[in-house]
Amino acid sequence: MVRNLHPGRATKEVLRSHVYAFEGLLYTLHTQRNMRFHIFFAILVITWYVAFQIPVMERALLLIVVCLVPAFEIINTSLESQADYVGQEAHVLIKRAKDTAAGAVLVIALLAMAMGGYILLPPLIDFFRQPTTERITALGIRMLFSTLILGSLLSFWALRSVRHLFFPMLALASLVIGVSIAALCRLGHDASAFVALSFLCALELNAFARSEFEIRIRKAWVRKDLPFEIQGFKIILPGMLLGLIAGLWVSRDFVRRILGY
Repeated sequence: MVRNLHPGRATKEVLRSHVYAFEGLLYTLHTQRNMRFHIFFAILVITWYVAFQIPVMERALLLIVVCLVPAFEIINTSLESQADYVGQEAHVLIKRAKDTAAGAVLVIALLAMAMGGYILLPPLIDFFRQPTTERITALGIRMLFSTLILGSLLSFWALRSVRHLFFPMLALASLVIGVSIAALCRLGHDASAFVALSFLCALELNAFARSEFEIRIRKAWVRKDLPFEIQGFKIILPGMLLGLIAGLWVSRDFVRRILGY
C-alpha cells in the first residue's frame, strides 16, 4: 500500500535518504584506502582536462568514467559488508564474492586509465610538437593552478601527523585549493568542473583529516560519540569558500590581464 505523505514529511524523507547516502560515501572514504586513491585520481584527471581545454564531449566521457570508479568501490564495500555479516566464518564462496566484486572495480579502474590516456595524451603531444608563446603562457598558468590543487592535497596528507602543523596545514590547504579551483575553472571555462572539483577536494581533505581528528579529540575529551566523519568540514568548508571567492577575483582581474583576454 502506497502511503500519501504530507509534502513536508515527504521532503524530510527525501532529505534523510540523501543524508544516509552521504554517510555511506563518507564510510567508504574513511575505511577504504583505494577509495581515497580513486578520488585523488579523479581530481587529477579533471584538473588536467580543464588545463588542456579538451573538447566538451571528451570531458563528459572522462567525467563519467572517473566517477564510475568510486561508485564501483562503494558497491564493492557494500557487498563486502553484507558478506561479512552473513558469513562470520571463512568460506570459499564468501571469498569468491569479495574477489569478484574487487575484480569489477579493477576492470572499471583500468578502463578509466585507458580512457584518460586516449583523451589526454594527444593534446599533450600536440602541445610539445607545436609550442607557441601564447599557448605556453596560457597552459602554464592553468597547469600551475592544477599543480597547486594536487600539491596542497599531498602536502596536507604528508604533514597531517605533525603535531603543530595539522590545523594550519588543513586551513591553508583548503584556502589554496579553493583559490586554485576557482581560477583554473574560470580560465578553462568549465563550470561543471568547478562543482565537481570543489566537492571531491572537500571530501578528500576531510578523509585525510578524519583519522587525526579522531586521535586528537579522543585524547582531549575521550568522547566516542563525536562526529569524526564530519569534523574536518568545520575548517575545510569556510577555507574553501573564502578561497573560491578570492580565486574568482584573482582570475578576473590579474591573470586575465596577463593572458590578454
